[in-house]
Amino acid sequence: MGTQLWWLYDVLSVAVLLVCIYLSGKKGVFKSALTAVGCIVGAVIAVSASGAVSDSLYKTAVRDSNISKLEKTLIDTDISSHIGNALEGMGYNVIVNTKKIDEILDSDKDVDKQLYKYMNNINGKVVDDKENFQKNLHKCYASVITKLISDDMSKYAVETASRKITDGEVECGSLIRQIKNSDQRKDTARIISDDYIADAYKNVIRLVVIAVLFIVMFIIVILTIKAVTAGQRETENSTGSRIVGGVCGIITGAVILFMTAVILKLCIIMGNNETLFFGNEAVDKTYIFRYAYDFLKL
Repeated sequence: MGTQLWWLYDVLSVAVLLVCIYLSGKKGVFKSALTAVGCIVGAVIAVSASGAVSDSLYKTAVRDSNISKLEKTLIDTDISSHIGNALEGMGYNVIVNTKKIDEILDSDKDVDKQLYKYMNNINGKVVDDKENFQKNLHKCYASVITKLISDDMSKYAVETASRKITDGEVECGSLIRQIKNSDQRKDTARIISDDYIADAYKNVIRLVVIAVLFIVMFIIVILTIKAVTAGQRETENSTGSRIVGGVCGIITGAVILFMTAVILKLCIIMGNNETLFFGNEAVDKTYIFRYAYDFLKL
């Protein structure tokens, strides 16, 4: 499908809102107001609780497994060769001596500065200014680290780690040095798990928790409304009651649309943006749906 059918998201948005307005207007102000309030409360509870729940679930169910996998991955990893190959691929027309990389990583000096100095000395000329070299070096680090963990971690986790390294959100020079030290594999795996990929797994868990909690709360709301209105005679709602009910329907529709966006975001993350239709590019082109999609920043 590609992104050319992005407008279907907006059609879905309008359809959800119109259906909610119609049904709420038909119910009248009392039932519609209860439904709207229940949806808002359910969404607030789901979003508020999701952060703590996702942290707890990650620590108890995912973290140790990730650390164990990463520790095995780091066994016999020749990080100097990986860094050397990545440096040669930066486009500076240099041939890197792996032994020199070993010396830099074995020293106690700043890795980034030492690599910049070494790259300038290879052919006796400055390969780039410090700022551009630093940006390219972050990409180099991202390439190396993500290649190491790509077989054991989810694609979303790998992409998250790559983004953090490339954007300079995490300090990577010391991590590269630590990877070379086989006696620190456990600590190195723990750092990668906590600082580089934890956010990705927590985001997935949080989206699942939000969706599940909201569905549970929504069911409770519906059952509560039925219990409260049980035995009441159906009466013809006045025009004013229908109008106010329709306004409540807008609120209900907005919350349901937000939850639809949560589920879609989960599908995109799990599909790694490779699904033709369920992609961020299609959502970015929308006029309405993107507001629901971007409301929860993950």
